[in-house]
Amino acid sequence: MNENENLNINSNPAPPLRTSEELAAEEMQKKAEELRQYWLDPENDYPEPHFFYEYNGVGFSPLGGIQAISGQKKNGKTFVLAQLMAAALGTGSERVRQYLGGLQARQDTIDWLGHEPKVLYCDTEMEQLNTAKVLRRVHWLCEWDLKQRSDRFFVLWLREVPKHEPTSANRERWRLIKNAIEQVSPDIVFIDGLRDLVDDFNDNTESSGIVGEMMSLASQRNICIWSVLHMNPRPSSDDESKMRGHLGTELGNKVSDTFISMKKKDAASGQVTFTVKQHDARGKDVDDWSFIVTDDVGGLGIPRILGGQVMTDAERTERKDQIEADTIFKSYNWTAYGATYTDLEAHVKATTHTTSNRRIKAIFDTALASGIIYKNDHKKYQYKGMSRPLPPETGDLPFEAPRADDKTPF
Repeated sequence: MNENENLNINSNPAPPLRTSEELAAEEMQKKAEELRQYWLDPENDYPEPHFFYEYNGVGFSPLGGIQAISGQKKNGKTFVLAQLMAAALGTGSERVRQYLGGLQARQDTIDWLGHEPKVLYCDTEMEQLNTAKVLRRVHWLCEWDLKQRSDRFFVLWLREVPKHEPTSANRERWRLIKNAIEQVSPDIVFIDGLRDLVDDFNDNTESSGIVGEMMSLASQRNICIWSVLHMNPRPSSDDESKMRGHLGTELGNKVSDTFISMKKKDAASGQVTFTVKQHDARGKDVDDWSFIVTDDVGGLGIPRILGGQVMTDAERTERKDQIEADTIFKSYNWTAYGATYTDLEAHVKATTHTTSNRRIKAIFDTALASGIIYKNDHKKYQYKGMSRPLPPETGDLPFEAPRADDKTPF
């Protein structure tokens, strides 16, 4: 070995060996740093949660949390989602106030957000037409154009998502939802239904995995994520009902709120009423609310909460005008092909004994805006629900108003 080689070796001496005590101290330091961000400091003032909704003044659905809606099949869960979505989007809508009463988005939370809320609705199970009806139901309540896109309301239809190896169609749906959340940046997300995002709802690992992901997403993005999950078939009592499988148990353990939708038919009148109960809550208990599904917009099906706010004078006038228009046009001798404007104009004149063109136009405008009459495929007017063929692939639509024979699949 020459002198230069010896010099190079000596210029890079090996680091000194650390003692076991030094290694242990270094490991403890790493652990302390890891925990630093998670320690709760009693000196800090931790803010109260920003509840997205309130019913009769009681807040629920905090930002950063996950929530659940459950119930037996055809018990109005999707109608509850429509109410929540309309309340979030239609804060300035008179229809929202009229039909939803004390259910509304909290204005102080919207002020804190600094913008009008955005909603993402993800449907995994209904036919495409029925999902479109949910969209238009929300649009109508918000007083929006039924067929015009909104930059605040986004709908994903995921029923026919194909399998993509190596993942299943169910897991592909969840991937697409996460993708949509990233793109849209919604303030509130509704997943109808959660079961179609997992392969086995009785698998503990899979169930805890997806619920954990939802919790992380909600917390990191400070949003609300609502999920619909059916209950086990017919338990001994509604209050003792459990959501399906290990997925339901895991979801129930983690949510801030669980609401149950139940259906009841009055034997005497045949009236179908849905009642929404808060089953679990981390905040104050929310009052039950009940609603019916009206035919105020023909076959669209609009939920109206019973016992809500008292109507204003303008609301009473609007409702009176709607009832008058409905009575007038219902009495017309309708055919399957509809009627021309001239035909109906003559009928309105004869029924109301008026010759005022302004009054006749007002009656027509009320009837059209309320869905009492509409234009059919032959460009003629038709009365709501009459001669409206149902799509052969779907049969009876689940959003029509309840019928006396109770064949509606709510």
